[in-house]
Amino acid sequence: MSVIYRVLAAVFFSIIGVSLSLAAPTASNEQVAVVGSLYKAFAWQALSSDDGIFGKSLAQQDNAALRRYFDRELAALLVADQRCVMQSGEVCNLDFDPIFASQDPGAIDLSIRSTAPGIVSVEFTYPGNREKIRLEYRLVKNDSQWRISDISYPGNTKMSLKRMLAAGAHSGKPVRP
Repeated sequence: MSVIYRVLAAVFFSIIGVSLSLAAPTASNEQVAVVGSLYKAFAWQALSSDDGIFGKSLAQQDNAALRRYFDRELAALLVADQRCVMQSGEVCNLDFDPIFASQDPGAIDLSIRSTAPGIVSVEFTYPGNREKIRLEYRLVKNDSQWRISDISYPGNTKMSLKRMLAAGAHSGKPVRP
């Protein structure tokens, strides 16, 4: 009888262990979810330029909306670029869509995965020329929430979104990855 109880106990604790591991998402899963939610909200930009149907593009979001995905510093830099565009009526610091690394957003076979602690990789193929694009999202945990602190464009001399926005803010010239 004790063998049966030990087997049942082992099965019970195994089930509990699996349930707990499924119930408690890992940090890398949470980070992938933040980046995934960004693409879920703004992937329509790769299909249409009609913001009347889909809503405002990423570049037109207010600070509160941007803070759902980005940390305070990067959200503030993005808002500052928006203000510059509105005031000048011209391109200010960025002349491309930062989540597609292109002036003409497009992607096929997009994948999102955690590659290291605090780093999420997004890879896709640009449909116009079949070029493989890879972006590295750096995430930080603020107030118990993961947020994107920067986007690196490794194929383009390790340039990052934060550096481009900060550099452009000082020079007044648009920059691209």
